[in-house]
Amino acid sequence: MIRLRTTSAQLENVAGLLVDTMKHAAEETGLVRIHMYNSVLYRTDVALSLTWDTSSFQHEGSRAGLSISEALKTFGLVEHSIWVEKETS
Repeated sequence: MIRLRTTSAQLENVAGLLVDTMKHAAEETGLVRIHMYNSVLYRTDVALSLTWDTSSFQHEGSRAGLSISEALKTFGLVEHSIWVEKETS
């Protein structure tokens, strides 16, 4: 999960960058889907969810996730966290 808090002035630039970045990330092996979200309360908050089909993961994140996070840092505050689906019994 990658979250960005940016400014209204940067929001259009962010959208363009994300579309381009998501196209390149989609080519990475194991990446199943990328979803983009906007906050209901704060129009300038954007989140990306990258879903992987893999049995192993890196605690620091995938190459695609790290690349996207790094690119977004020029637009505002970025949080990049790794989540694993909880198995239910």
